[in-house]
Amino acid sequence: MEKGFLKWKPVNLMKKILSLPMKKTKNDIGLRLDISYILVNLIVCSYPVNTYPKLLYRNSLDDLILFLTVYHGKGNFRIFNFRGEKEDSDYKDNDLIGIAAKFESKDFEIQELRSTLINDGKIPISPIDLETRTLVEEETNNVICERIGWLDHFPPPFELLEEIVDGIENYLSVSKNRVAVLHCRMGKGRSGMITVAYLMKYLQCPLGEARLIFMQARFKYGMTNGVTIPSQLRYLRYHEFFITHEKAAQEGISNEAVKFKFKFRLAKMTFLRPSSLITSESAIVTTKIQHYNDDRNALLTRKVVYSDIMAHECGGNMTFIFGRDYLTLENDCRIEFTLGTSKSKAASSIISWTSCASCWLNIYLETLMHIIKDDSSPDYFQVERLKRDEMLGTTISWQELDGFGELSTHGLKLFQALKLEWEII
Repeated sequence: MEKGFLKWKPVNLMKKILSLPMKKTKNDIGLRLDISYILVNLIVCSYPVNTYPKLLYRNSLDDLILFLTVYHGKGNFRIFNFRGEKEDSDYKDNDLIGIAAKFESKDFEIQELRSTLINDGKIPISPIDLETRTLVEEETNNVICERIGWLDHFPPPFELLEEIVDGIENYLSVSKNRVAVLHCRMGKGRSGMITVAYLMKYLQCPLGEARLIFMQARFKYGMTNGVTIPSQLRYLRYHEFFITHEKAAQEGISNEAVKFKFKFRLAKMTFLRPSSLITSESAIVTTKIQHYNDDRNALLTRKVVYSDIMAHECGGNMTFIFGRDYLTLENDCRIEFTLGTSKSKAASSIISWTSCASCWLNIYLETLMHIIKDDSSPDYFQVERLKRDEMLGTTISWQELDGFGELSTHGLKLFQALKLEWEII
């Protein structure tokens, strides 16, 4: 097998155009892949496929596995798939097994090519510890890919965020020859979140520095700011708060977070300085309160609130007051706001596209971040200690809400800020 054995193909032009913002790693074996090395053992790439027509513009799964086998060695890599949405064209575990078996039959050629590249200095690799390599190959033969996905443009549940970051470190720490390959759809938001969180926890990078490292390693200068969706950044700030604690406290917080589920009641929601758009007689703001389903590939709506039914004017603000038996929620919840009208369903459907905003919150961590200002005791994070006579809450400005998909725009501004108040029950 010769270097450059995969010649240039016309389809590579389409791949090149669609991956223009990405800073791709070049290779010496003729593969056109959208992959970026964040660290020597941490790769981010866009979603690999193995069927047409997506093979015309996405990473080839065959090519990705070949690249990893040649440049890192058989059994030294694991793919972490963060896509929660499902499509018929998604690669299956059997596809990975089949590709691995195909390359197994070409093992001599691949190893010969690998040796040539190492001798030519094309693969800067350290000598392999034979005992460690045996362990690596035995452990990874059956686990080429871990699927730990959630929906696009959203953060994962906080507990899952920590689980993924620790899982990557547990995998990499076994051997210096291992490499973790992270992907979502484009290798931007979800992969970026996990990368930034990993850099923060295991390389002790401040949040801003970790974001910059990811942005500069993954994207060409000036093309994008990397992780930008407000809720994803909010969850990274939760992560920042979490890792400032000692390990014992981190374990305590994680344990209490499980107990905290459905332990808070949403008491009041206020639109501060509402726009005249939503104070007119015919305007309706629909508020949905949601959380993930068990597979994190869809949202479940726990409650829908309509401003024309529940809102009260109070001091120039629009306030919703909920009864004591009204609503308890999971720790991680999403609140979405859309504008509509009472005039007709058709008009309301059209108007809903003119303004859309939402946010994800982890109520337990929001509570801790509020309480820690007044409580310095070592076990302040325990649920029973969090109960207060007064309401707890947070205020989020309109600009800090998520917009349409990955865009920063929200459309028409509905209010200056959102204030949420809750109590522990």
